[in-house]
Amino acid sequence: MRFAPISPISRLLAAAGLAIVALTTSAPAQVGADAVYAVTYLDVSTDWVPQGSGLIKQFRDASRRQSGNLEFTVLQESERPNRFAIVEGWKDQAAFDAHAKSPEASHFDFVLEAIRNSPPNQHVLRAFATGAARADAGGGAAAAQPAVKALAEASQKEAGVLRYDIFQEPPPHANHYSVVAVWANRAAYDAHEEAAATRAFRAATVMPARANLYDQRLYKVLD
Repeated sequence: MRFAPISPISRLLAAAGLAIVALTTSAPAQVGADAVYAVTYLDVSTDWVPQGSGLIKQFRDASRRQSGNLEFTVLQESERPNRFAIVEGWKDQAAFDAHAKSPEASHFDFVLEAIRNSPPNQHVLRAFATGAARADAGGGAAAAQPAVKALAEASQKEAGVLRYDIFQEPPPHANHYSVVAVWANRAAYDAHEEAAATRAFRAATVMPARANLYDQRLYKVLD
């Protein structure tokens, strides 16, 4: 089974992190500096979970066929299966905008509105410390970046990690980050949670100095 914890860290560091524990998963395509990413959180009625799951998977399949798509992964929360997350990547802003305006997106939004509990919550991102992009010194959260970069570099070297990518929101929320990570199994994920680098990151961003808000939720990947 595949899982994904969500970790938001607010104010100086705000991350919406997706850490997937999976036996197998495919890494995103290598991309250029113009790539645009997004993480979208969805909450459907508990009476409509099968229909919601089918709708989101249909949207995923259609989106993957669109020009410029790099990644389109759908996650379902393990403890609350009526909550989903979409992780998507596009080669540039034009491809991202074209997707948002496409008939497939309009149809998805129209049908989803009838069965959702709340509007979709989307975070648009850019690569910060991923397999294809190393952390840079730009953005509006320079004080936070060393801690985030150190976490990424250490985590990417851990045994059992298949993917550990950190993305950053554009200004004025450049202190917000999203982590997308994949481990080979639950034991590897648990080891990461107890690793020295993970503990050091949390200690460096603890309240009140960093106003840390850290939240994790487990997800499975919808095939």
